[in-house]
Amino acid sequence: MKTPNSIWLRLPSICSILISALSFTGCQKLVEPASLEDFGLPKVELTIAQEELATLNSHVFARREVPARVEIAGERYTVLVRYSGQTSINRLKKSFTFTFSERQRFRQHLEYVMSAQTGDPTALHPIAGFWAFAQAGLLTPEVRPVAAYLNREFLGLYFLIEPIAEDFFRLRGQSLGSLYEAKSANAQFSFVGGYDVRLGFESRGTREGFYGDLEELLVRLDEAAPEQLPDKVERLLDVDNYLRYLAVSVLIHNWDGYFNNFRLHLDPRLGRFQFVPWDLDHTFELHPTRSNIRGANQLSERLLANAAYRARYRAILLELLEGRLTVEQLNAQIDATAEQLAPAYAADRFLAADGSTIFEHAARIKDFNRTWFAKIRQDLDSLK
Repeated sequence: MKTPNSIWLRLPSICSILISALSFTGCQKLVEPASLEDFGLPKVELTIAQEELATLNSHVFARREVPARVEIAGERYTVLVRYSGQTSINRLKKSFTFTFSERQRFRQHLEYVMSAQTGDPTALHPIAGFWAFAQAGLLTPEVRPVAAYLNREFLGLYFLIEPIAEDFFRLRGQSLGSLYEAKSANAQFSFVGGYDVRLGFESRGTREGFYGDLEELLVRLDEAAPEQLPDKVERLLDVDNYLRYLAVSVLIHNWDGYFNNFRLHLDPRLGRFQFVPWDLDHTFELHPTRSNIRGANQLSERLLANAAYRARYRAILLELLEGRLTVEQLNAQIDATAEQLAPAYAADRFLAADGSTIFEHAARIKDFNRTWFAKIRQDLDSLK
């Protein structure tokens, strides 16, 4: 035990340390850490403890959830976070899914996706693509570009994309029923060849794991002659909705959306399947076998064999080409998006790696759109 005298003898040195500390903190003013650059976008600041981050990174493909804190546009949340995506989960720049608490939802959702959109080197596809589907009257998820940080390190330009789940339909006045997620680029619409729907669809709705209504739709499509399709199919499928989905997919060249990257939902009150577009990273680009006015899956082939459906599809294309989805309107959307995203794009080490600017990408997409829309107009007569 130290004596009182020993304490007094050490007092000058203690005071010296305190004075030095106070002098240092006085200079520093105990300020908060420097704010992070927002690049003109909402910020998402994700904070994960190092031990939890190690767990997350060692269970990537298991999609292991770990606790975290996230601040979105200044609002703070305690969440569970996991990596998400199908093929994109292999990439260095990964996507995330946040799970919120019931008492602190984000935009009235329990889950939300922060997508890297790694299949799109331009960063222009999701905003322009979902905008295009909305012009045709389809349900589309909300999408917002953000500047994303992990433990104060800049991750890059990301997109907050509203997930297509129960909350999505509730907010749009629908009820969740059967919900199928197209997966593995193998969502087919025919049993020819012994196809198993579980290879291309994942059942996620109120009857998770049930495939009966989807299988019934495929049976009806396989068995009906073209003239019988309205009687056989329309009880289960909103044909006008699909033709609109097809028309926009053709116009923006959503070639990955024929066998992948869509949701098929059957609202129990409506009683018919509707298509909802999802991941649009592969758009505005030619595909060696899917670049034609009729799309490229069995559902399009079967429906367009019916003369009335073919005429309706042609009318929808004309409605869009001459109305709410002209090439001029689409290209204006591309320009506006490029202006909005340019600062964050230039700072993103993944996107800027090839040396191209977002404006160079925008120029190429606009040229593509002008050429492609002109070709679609020339091919309209093939639908008569």
